[in-house]
Amino acid sequence: MKDDEKLLLGIYDCIFKGIMLDPNNEDFLKELISCITSIPVTEFNNMRVENSEYIINNKNDKNMRSDIIVSIGNKYINIELNKEYYDGVFDKSNAYFYRLSDNLYKRGKSYLESGKIIQINFNDFYYFENNQEIYKFVYKEDTTNEILKESEIKYHVNLAYIHDTCYNKSVKSLSKFERYCLLLMAETKEFARTIAGDDKIMKKVSKRLEELSNDEEILGLYDAEVEAEKIRRTQIDGAKIKAMAEGRAEGRAEGIAEGKIEGKIEGKIEGAKESKLEIAKNMLVEKLDISVISKVTGLSIDEINTLKG
Repeated sequence: MKDDEKLLLGIYDCIFKGIMLDPNNEDFLKELISCITSIPVTEFNNMRVENSEYIINNKNDKNMRSDIIVSIGNKYINIELNKEYYDGVFDKSNAYFYRLSDNLYKRGKSYLESGKIIQINFNDFYYFENNQEIYKFVYKEDTTNEILKESEIKYHVNLAYIHDTCYNKSVKSLSKFERYCLLLMAETKEFARTIAGDDKIMKKVSKRLEELSNDEEILGLYDAEVEAEKIRRTQIDGAKIKAMAEGRAEGRAEGIAEGKIEGKIEGKIEGAKESKLEIAKNMLVEKLDISVISKVTGLSIDEINTLKG
């Protein structure tokens, strides 16, 4: 691979997991979590990567798989990568969070021993009004701003903002956290190596990105994710255009309220299931893993199995 050759982006699910779940990159995962949560790296000595199906209780939960779950003593950190925004994306992360919390309570000998959960969302889009790299959310009293001691903690990392404000800066001007995030968004081998510099941890990640970018199986998963993303965006854009056209045709004064338009958009997207089935059929032909097909199309495992000829 030449220095200017393209890398598969680490902000796609299959690459993200390929880096974070690689035992050789454990230090990278530890440092990244530490930068976000301020938990000292020294506390990560006994860190364990938990089974991503930890939150599954029964067959109806089989699609509820977190991207990454790690435990540090009685702390559990649930990590989710959100490549694009859509209505319900944070509801999905919250569902994983609360299901994991429920399981811990059931398995603990007491509520005090059940463990504390920290949620980290890596978002490749703008959502919050004030742009910053990391957002921390806790429960606060509305008047006094007193923080509930037992409050859940949720972090949101704005990858889009970090990319837009840091990508063209000199490496020397970047923080360690910014370099870690940019490494996940490196588009070429040369950029990844420049960002990594002499840092041993980042050099291993840069090498892993090169390996994953040349892995035929990973390339198939990556292409499937990219294609599914394009299809979802096309469906949303098409639904918006059609809904707006229908709104104009109705000719109401001041047009149709935004909420009504959004409702129509949701209806159009719901009606696109037939397209999802076609996508799933094509992915089955390519012999992709059923769990991957389920994740990128939103179809259940049972629905996908019925498509097998």
